[in-house]
Amino acid sequence: MIRAFVFLVLAHLALVIAAVADCLGGEHAPRKLSRAWWVLIIVLVPIVGGILWFTVGRARPPRPQPGPGRGGSAGGPRRPQGPVAPDDDPDFLRDIDRRLRDENKED
Repeated sequence: MIRAFVFLVLAHLALVIAAVADCLGGEHAPRKLSRAWWVLIIVLVPIVGGILWFTVGRARPPRPQPGPGRGGSAGGPRRPQGPVAPDDDPDFLRDIDRRLRDENKED
């Protein structure tokens, strides 16, 4: 009986800590209420407060909007807007090629 009680207390504590951390550390503003109200609800209303946070209060990140020239399709692989790495940048590769040719001419 004591083991079950200890387990329930630890589970409740874990839920409260996870909900408060998620509430305070989120990038997006919570739905319905402010962060301070959500923290009070999570802490003062046992078990239900944490469940309410994860089901009602937690903000969903905005969905990416299809960009221009992509046909409006949200599926398929996403292409980066600019070069990701130096070896993917055509200007960088041209500059390296030019430098190598200049060095070979000097030799």
